[in-house]
Amino acid sequence: MAGALVAVVAAVLVIIGAGSTNAACRTCHGTTSAADVPEAHARASCYACHLRDGVWSWPGSKVREIFVMYPKAIAGKRPSSAGDPVSRGACLRCHEQVMRRTSESKGLRISHADCAQGRTCGACHARAAHGEKVRWAGQPVMEECVSCHKQAGAPAACDACHSERSERERLARGPWQVTHGPGWERTHGMGTLEWCSTCHPAGYCARCHGVDLPHPADFGRTHGAFAKRPDAKCLTCHDATTLCDSCHGVEMPHPKGFLASHSKVAASASDPKCLSCHFQKDCTACHTLHIHPGSTNGTARLPRPGEIGLEGGTP
Repeated sequence: MAGALVAVVAAVLVIIGAGSTNAACRTCHGTTSAADVPEAHARASCYACHLRDGVWSWPGSKVREIFVMYPKAIAGKRPSSAGDPVSRGACLRCHEQVMRRTSESKGLRISHADCAQGRTCGACHARAAHGEKVRWAGQPVMEECVSCHKQAGAPAACDACHSERSERERLARGPWQVTHGPGWERTHGMGTLEWCSTCHPAGYCARCHGVDLPHPADFGRTHGAFAKRPDAKCLTCHDATTLCDSCHGVEMPHPKGFLASHSKVAASASDPKCLSCHFQKDCTACHTLHIHPGSTNGTARLPRPGEIGLEGGTP
């Protein structure tokens, strides 16, 4: 009996000892070898990063290993990588200095104390310990940074966060090279218009488009006057059928001769799709004031035949 107890205790000690090494973790998780990990992390144990609350998490972790992980491994069900994200506290146990100064690495500078509050380190640094063998290779997303900078009134100029290389080099070789490269006239619309204002001042797009982009907040209400201008360039970016017609419920702009046949489209003088652009008095001017003798107040004018798509001379 004593011998069996000793054997059990010895087995438990072996499991706890040998099973707590980096080599044991890699056997199941298949993460990168120590040779593939940056030197600083190659020296760290898996537990140093993956125990959420440090040594206090160790007993619970071992219980999970013995009763959940090992049985799965014996059955051949091997996970591809660690399931739980590395906690913020685990990183700061070694990297606490990043919260006290501005950090600069690989051409980016950031104040973690201002910009990283409430986020896990892995949101931007997922590749730091395991390279590409992580489940989600998180990295900094500039649009998220810019959005926060604008809300906080912080600088959003390129050089506020980017070091090394000139602005022109970054545009030519970075992720924006599609929208700013040699064929930018054809491809710049592939970008997200919301971020154009990060670098370009108000009115910059209007030089070519005739209207500022993204469109002003009330443009849906005011765009009619712009769309009717002879120099309007709506169809440069928009498809009339999928955008204009789907909203207005009728072909836009109205085709030649539309006024002569509009009664087939307009259900009544109060048809909502007409009144989305026109006033009720537009209908009254033609259908009431100049048709019934004596009803005109002297302000209504009969439309010329050419204005309503008819043939004929000027009345």
